[in-house]
Amino acid sequence: MTLTSLVLQIPAALEEAVIDVMLDHEAAARAGFVSRDVRFHGDAAIYHSVIEQIRGHTRVVEITVTLPEPAIRELLATLAAELPGRGLAWKIVPIIETGTI
Repeated sequence: MTLTSLVLQIPAALEEAVIDVMLDHEAAARAGFVSRDVRFHGDAAIYHSVIEQIRGHTRVVEITVTLPEPAIRELLATLAAELPGRGLAWKIVPIIETGTI
């Protein structure tokens, strides 16, 4: 079983909708996940207001969950079905090792 992390970067306005989908997904809800506000900088940033353009960053929410890869793929399919075309950026990152110190 290969553990992977799914990292989502979503528009702040979709935070509650995405969290609701993830809490309804059994594996994600059981594993738990982290959400945090982040600032997105650079040419790929999509600004939603003049204030964001002046500041040079846009606010997005980043959500990370670690699960076996098949569960990550299932979660992505669920998100795509429930929130199509809503600007959810994602990446899957392999976990080499995990533990607690």
